[in-house]
Amino acid sequence: MLFSTHLTCTISLARCLLRCSIFLALVAAETSCDRQPEPRGATEYSDLKPNQSASTRVLRRGLPGDPRTLDPQLADDDFSFQVVRDLTEGLTDEDAYGKIVPGVADSWTLDDTGTTYTFHLRSDAKWSNGDQIVAADFVRGLRRAVDPKVASGSAGLLAVIKGAGEIIANRKPISELGVTAIGNSSIRIELEHPAPFILQILSQPVAAPVYASANFNATASQSNSKINVNNGAYILVNRAPGSFIELERNRNYWNSSRVKIEKIRHVIAESEATELREYMAGQLEMTFTIPLPDLSRVIEASGEEVQISPTLGTIYLALNLSKPPLKDSLSLRQALSMAIDRELIAEHVMMGVTPAYSFVADGTSGYDPPKYDWATWSREHQLAYARSLFERSGYSEKNPLHLKLYFNSNEGIQRTMIAIAAGWKENLGIISELTSEEFQVFLVDRKDRSRWDAVRLGWEADYDDPSSFLEIFSQGNNQNDPAYNSALFNDLIMQARLERLPDKRILLLRRAEQNLLNDYPVIPIYFLKARRLVKPYVGGAHLNPMNRTYSKNLFWK
Repeated sequence: MLFSTHLTCTISLARCLLRCSIFLALVAAETSCDRQPEPRGATEYSDLKPNQSASTRVLRRGLPGDPRTLDPQLADDDFSFQVVRDLTEGLTDEDAYGKIVPGVADSWTLDDTGTTYTFHLRSDAKWSNGDQIVAADFVRGLRRAVDPKVASGSAGLLAVIKGAGEIIANRKPISELGVTAIGNSSIRIELEHPAPFILQILSQPVAAPVYASANFNATASQSNSKINVNNGAYILVNRAPGSFIELERNRNYWNSSRVKIEKIRHVIAESEATELREYMAGQLEMTFTIPLPDLSRVIEASGEEVQISPTLGTIYLALNLSKPPLKDSLSLRQALSMAIDRELIAEHVMMGVTPAYSFVADGTSGYDPPKYDWATWSREHQLAYARSLFERSGYSEKNPLHLKLYFNSNEGIQRTMIAIAAGWKENLGIISELTSEEFQVFLVDRKDRSRWDAVRLGWEADYDDPSSFLEIFSQGNNQNDPAYNSALFNDLIMQARLERLPDKRILLLRRAEQNLLNDYPVIPIYFLKARRLVKPYVGGAHLNPMNRTYSKNLFWK
């Protein structure tokens, strides 16, 4: 059985003294002979047997980490989402290319104000046990998602629904949520303001319906499908935490006849490197990612099976604004940001990603993000200015700054964090203590701000709109890890929520992002690219900007 490891490492001062260029050269030398992928051969396709029926073939998808939960309202990490999207379906859905299509609702209407949607449910939409899905099930699910007692990490996505923000803040009862069942077959959703992206939000797990007698106290290892009643294309049949999650086609799913693969196994690997070895050994049909140190060799060996594409996601450091020293010094936060060599990290550590000088990712529809005004300066000019800001903050070689950096255990992430710490040491004399922990532990402990001064995080858009990036820093949002609280930023976000004219709304969001950049609560580092391996006999696997692949859209070639 695969297992997750717990790693805590403190980087010594001597290691931090390494110049970035020397460090990267050593890393390149180390990884060039590390974890060589197994050569392609007969075993790679050992699972593809001519006499094997479609009903017995299992499509095996890799997950280099254990999902934290299979509860749709509580899921807020990529590993959980990959499985939960197979188990649930919302009022709307996404096709293989990320386009919004009808889900449990086969149609909907929008009133003249642009704030009231009425969704009409399919007459053949059923739960996995055969019970009819009714409008009350969606009311129950949406109320549960915003219930402060549930504490959903994704509840903020629903803040656009009338009353949701006040309910999440525990100032109104959940009964005042603007969601109403109209008989059994229709549901009315009232919004605080026009928000066309609500259709994409309603396709996400947080907006999934909840069965009337759902048991959310079931342990992670329970596999009784009668307990785990769901409405998606697949049902849960078995789960071995840290090892695998087995799914079968849900024959009561309204579109079951279009689901081509009968059985899915999400195989949990202890690391990205383990996942790659399993794929090369023919034990997986699809990986979640490709380890960066192996990317060049994998492209050379299996180029036709490699998929790489930009996605709407940003990797960044959140700076702890709840306590000194970062709370009190804007100059210090700016110096930290300017001292990071994003080009070096993008080209030599993360190999080919795009350096980030804004928080909203490049490629977000209809949006041109603002950038730091120093983004186009020469590297020498950036460092000289960063040093002057650092000295202005009261730090020097005789009075060095000590910072605690926190991140989840992952080789690529660790390489990035060591490069950042080394650059800070070289350019500003900062002494960094690096601590990493297993992903599940990290998800919980990152909320304890006493553990870190800077935490490495990633944000992938929940919907294709700049507000998906910016709303997480609004007042009361559960994802606001730096504890950022700006009256101007919150006001601009509120104005954007209420603005009906698209062009004016975008301008308000640009101003909000510019304010975020000016305050330096976060340090954007680079924009994400999805990368994975897919066997040539698997069809329907398209990388889209949202980086979501539903198993129901896959098929055997």
